Amino acid sequence: MREGIFSLLLTAISRTLLCRDRFSGRMKQSLSAFSFESERLFISSGDRRLSAVHVSAGESAPALLICHGIGERVEYWGGVQGLLKTMGVSSLVFNYSGYGASSGSISATHCEQDGIAAYRELVSRGSRSIFLLGFSLGSGIACEVASRVNVHGVVLCEGFSSLREAGAAMGLPGWLTRIVPNVWQTIHRVSELEVPVLVVHSDADRLFPLIMAERIAEACTQNGELIVVNGLAHNEPIFAPTEDYWRPIAKWLMRSSSNSMRVDRDNICPEASPR
Repeated sequence: MREGIFSLLLTAISRTLLCRDRFSGRMKQSLSAFSFESERLFISSGDRRLSAVHVSAGESAPALLICHGIGERVEYWGGVQGLLKTMGVSSLVFNYSGYGASSGSISATHCEQDGIAAYRELVSRGSRSIFLLGFSLGSGIACEVASRVNVHGVVLCEGFSSLREAGAAMGLPGWLTRIVPNVWQTIHRVSELEVPVLVVHSDADRLFPLIMAERIAEACTQNGELIVVNGLAHNEPIFAPTEDYWRPIAKWLMRSSSNSMRVDRDNICPEASPR
């Protein structure tokens, strides 16, 4: 029953936000500016088909699997994907079941299964260094997926400390946040991850306060790093992507990719002991 209530809540919020974007003209603007239609593909996730866009920066580039926020479509990420490509980072963004052109219904279980299916797609394309990025709602999904697959690191942008705390921050009544399933506990999940975690958050995020990001980074113990960005609204990094926000992320990906590949080589071909 709780899963059903949560699915209805996710569906209602996502469709409300997308209707807002449609009436404000933001959706039309994003669709008009979208330049990666030729890179669109569909991914199988159970009996569902997921709309996705893969933008390659080359065979040796680190690959970023993007779990988007609650009221988004893959086309919203065209500017970010284009910017990442110029920085030498490949990316794949997908719509969860029930979003955009993806079939099926919205649910926590489907979101997690969809993330794993998208990860397998990147693996099948030969990506050697895969990272997960979760934005807003996607931060909880990315952490859950990262605990089930083999990635080289996780990036959490404008994320939340736990789903229930996120609901409270959004102004949902307490009784409603208490009856939904206690899924996507970001702080708990990152404390269990054994890969590097980069937390990026704006000090002007009016939806999820900076203290949430600070608590997430602290929970990462030895693997966490926090970057605080100045003056950006919650969704501004997507709708108005800039190098100031995304360049540090690209640099972290490059550094983490190099470090992980070095470890892999050492494990495969350990140095011989001196005679």
